[in-house]
Amino acid sequence: MRPARHAAPPAQPLPSTVFSTRHLPGEARFDAWRQGIAVVFDVAPLATGAPLNHFQAQVEATHLGQLLLGDLRFDAQRFARSRPRAAHDGLDHYLVQWYRSGGFAGQYGDEGDELRVGSGDVVVFDMARTQNTVAQGSHVLSLIVPRALGDAALGGPAAASLHGAVLRADSVFGGLLADHLAALQRRLPAIAQHQAEDVVRATTQMLAACLRPSQRTLAQAQAEVQAVTLGRIQRHIGRSLGAPLTPEVLCRAFGISRHRLYQLFEPLGGVARYVQQRRLQRAFELLSSCAHRHLRVAQVAARLGFASEAHFSRAFRSAFGRAPSEVRAMAEAARAQGLPPQPLAADAAVEYADWLVAL
Repeated sequence: MRPARHAAPPAQPLPSTVFSTRHLPGEARFDAWRQGIAVVFDVAPLATGAPLNHFQAQVEATHLGQLLLGDLRFDAQRFARSRPRAAHDGLDHYLVQWYRSGGFAGQYGDEGDELRVGSGDVVVFDMARTQNTVAQGSHVLSLIVPRALGDAALGGPAAASLHGAVLRADSVFGGLLADHLAALQRRLPAIAQHQAEDVVRATTQMLAACLRPSQRTLAQAQAEVQAVTLGRIQRHIGRSLGAPLTPEVLCRAFGISRHRLYQLFEPLGGVARYVQQRRLQRAFELLSSCAHRHLRVAQVAARLGFASEAHFSRAFRSAFGRAPSEVRAMAEAARAQGLPPQPLAADAAVEYADWLVAL
């Protein structure tokens, strides 16, 4: 069996930049952050005169041509966009933020409406309007969308009503949009500049489908929604290999019909086949692992949800051409000879500011 190949980096990767306070002296960190984030927000410590020697913040930004994606980590602080600032700093964008951890409380809009965002939530801000928030230490994935692009995707002038809109972590569309943003960030190193336009199109369609659900936008984003839903189910399967993973269980867990589940997994050979493949792959890893050498073959089979050791052994031999006991013996022999086990196939702030203003 051949080892899995890793995708080569793209010939022309997307432009990216990093701003961090990590290597600055303690007393200079917050001032550097204040200057770095000034293109978007006015920031301030939570308390006047509070010591800031241990403050940390970092932004990793990637330019997709028509969108900016930023991965931000920062300690607790205040964020603000006042009415005068929103009117005069020239930012005419939507800001979509997924709080991977942390959160904030505050007010937004001319009426000072209250807003709370927690870990896992997605929030949308119109940068032409006001906000004033107190944030915990947080890890945030931020997507900056120019107004023309956002209005086209989200429904024209009515999109401005999304200022302060929150998709909660436990909602269907909140989960779908968060998963899309996470997948986009993971795949950034493999995206070439010539692919950016297609990525932007898929992302804006996903925003439209989640933020303004309608028959039209859902149809446009159907492929992306299906891909994200499939990814969520696959991750659930990977975390739950020892639990029941029948179609009924999966349909109930994800609120979809059996027909939809079968459609999603049809390109992978069907849901039952996919579950068995994942279980067999994990079995191969356990049998090859020194840390699990104490487990008998029957225990491996039971741990991964197989009905019997005999059924497991037949499926394992069919998949890998060897019995489970043979794979374990080969791994033991390799370790005894000191060999690896048999593989299983299967100034950045300025740059960021310039990008944002020119977007």
